[in-house]
Amino acid sequence: MNLEPWIDRAVRAVDESIRAEFAEAPETTLRSRFDLQVQAMESLSEQRGDGGFCDGMSYLQDGVVLYAPTPNSRRQNFTMAHELGHWIVERDEGLFSWIADQENAAVLLESVCDRIAQRLLLPEALVAQVLDGASVRARHVADLFEASNASWPACAIALARRLRGLAAIVLVTREEGLVHHASVQPDPDDGWPTIFPWRGQVLEAGHALMNIAPGSAFTRRISWRAPWGSQAEFFADAFADNKRIVGVLVARDIWGVEPGRVLQPREFDTRPMGKIFCCGHERMVRGYPCGKCGQQFCPICKECQCDRNAASEVLCTECFLLKSATLIIEGVCDECRR
Repeated sequence: MNLEPWIDRAVRAVDESIRAEFAEAPETTLRSRFDLQVQAMESLSEQRGDGGFCDGMSYLQDGVVLYAPTPNSRRQNFTMAHELGHWIVERDEGLFSWIADQENAAVLLESVCDRIAQRLLLPEALVAQVLDGASVRARHVADLFEASNASWPACAIALARRLRGLAAIVLVTREEGLVHHASVQPDPDDGWPTIFPWRGQVLEAGHALMNIAPGSAFTRRISWRAPWGSQAEFFADAFADNKRIVGVLVARDIWGVEPGRVLQPREFDTRPMGKIFCCGHERMVRGYPCGKCGQQFCPICKECQCDRNAASEVLCTECFLLKSATLIIEGVCDECRR
C-alpha cells in the first residue's frame, strides 16, 4: 500500500501559504485560518485510540479541537497537526472513501493523519534544506528541531525515513541513559533484526553513547547489546548536549567510517505476525501464537484470545457452567432462566 500519493493530495489541499503559517504557529493558524476553537485540557480523559503521538480529540462538526498541553515539549503541536489531518480527510470525499474501503480503516485513518501532521510540521523542503544533500547525521536531528516547531521524536521520525537499509535513530536521556525514542527502519529484505534499539531500554554506564561529553560528537563502529546479553554491531554517528544523546545507527557504512568493512551477519526475527484487538487497540504483533486459539499474545497484558474469553466468562449458579458474562443475570445464565 503506497500512502504517499494520498498524503501528497491531502497536504496540497491546504494552501501553501497557510501551510507555512501553520508550521510557524499551529494553534494560532487553527483559530484564524480554519475557524476552529482550540482548547488545552490538563486531564484529557479521551484520546485517539491509534493516534501515535496524538494526545487529543476533535469534534469537527462543532469546530472544536482539544489537546493535552505539554509545556516542556512540542508534542502538543503534533497533536494539533494530527487533528488538522482529520479536518482535511473529512473534507476530501475521495480520500475518506478510499480509507473507508480498506482493511483496518480506523487504524489506517490515524496513520494517515499522523503522516499529514508530520508533513505539515516538517515539510519535505525543510528536511531537504537541513540535510543539504548530505547523509543523515545525528546533528541533523537538532538542526531540524531548531528550524521547526516539531518535537525531537517527530524530527527523528522524519530523518529516519531518509535512511536506507537497516537503520535507527535513537534519543537517549543523558542522566538515566534511557532510550526515550527509537525510530527503527527494518531491513527492506529481511525485516526486523533480533537486536535493535527500542524505547524504554536503559544503556549501561560504559556504553559508547553514554561516554559522549556534552557538545561532543563521534562517528564510529559501536555495539548494541540486548538485555539477554547478545549484541550486534552498527556504524554510528552521535552527538550530545546537556540533556540528551542522539544516535544514528546503520548497518551499512554510509559515512566511510571503516571503508571496506562489512559487519558480521546478524539474525533476523522470523516469528510470524498476527493482528489482534486488545487493550483498546488493534495492532500487528510479532510472536509465536497460542497453540489453542492461534492468536498472538498482547504485548501489553500478555494475554491471548483464550485468556480474554476466560476473563469474560462467569459461573452460572444453577448449572455451574461457565457462560459469557453477557448471558448471566443475577448469577443465572439464559438457558437456566427459561
